[in-house]
Amino acid sequence: MGVPLVGCASHRLNRAVQKYLLQHEDDLAAVQALMIKLRTLTQSAKLRLKTELQPVIRQDTRWSSTFGMLKRYFQLLEFLDVEDDDIMEGLKDVESVAKALQGRDVDLLDVRQWFDELIALKPQFETHLGSRAEIVHSPDFESGCVRVLSGRQDRLTRAEKTALGPFAKLAVDATVESDDEDLSFVERLRKRRRIVEPSVSYEQLKTIPPTSNVVERFFSVVRVTFGHQRHGLLPATLEMVLFLRENRGYWDSSTVNSIN
Repeated sequence: MGVPLVGCASHRLNRAVQKYLLQHEDDLAAVQALMIKLRTLTQSAKLRLKTELQPVIRQDTRWSSTFGMLKRYFQLLEFLDVEDDDIMEGLKDVESVAKALQGRDVDLLDVRQWFDELIALKPQFETHLGSRAEIVHSPDFESGCVRVLSGRQDRLTRAEKTALGPFAKLAVDATVESDDEDLSFVERLRKRRRIVEPSVSYEQLKTIPPTSNVVERFFSVVRVTFGHQRHGLLPATLEMVLFLRENRGYWDSSTVNSIN
């Protein structure tokens, strides 16, 4: 299609962490087995006599559930070998990035800075979090956005400028300053040319979402809405209900009353 696409940063982080956790799979499987055992009737009854904390098991589709399982595991242990806590410590920084990616004001520059710091801590993350990783669909577009957002527009490569072409806006500043008498004739001409020289700016790059989390949340809303009303809901009605729900910040009861 020739259209640059931005991959979901949350998905890339999930893939990177899953690959990193493979080296600890035996330990994670043992913790998972323990958590499953603690969920049985007998063991859960014994556990409730000592603490209100409940066992947490991991889900294959979300690495954050692995972090939650390990966190709960260490909360339930009375005694702990310090060396066994290394994997938990290594995931705390990743968990903070994963939560930050859920924010609504995150841009591509934020993602690049966070990923670079994670790569510095865990070089094996480069496979999925690197700016030129195979999983990146449009590396020139993403790197170009990062340069512009970080104020380094003058360092854009030719490929990055081409990728950012649809967002380019030509701006001409026709304001001519008074000539400096101390400058030579040629220098004054050069200065005047620089003043009227067209400059290129790139608009709306900060509004490009670096993740698809908002879409996934929308799908969850669709599933809940359709599940409760699936027997008497036409497709057009479902579309209208979802449209109103997602844009509820733009209307209220007074808006409905004004229509009636």
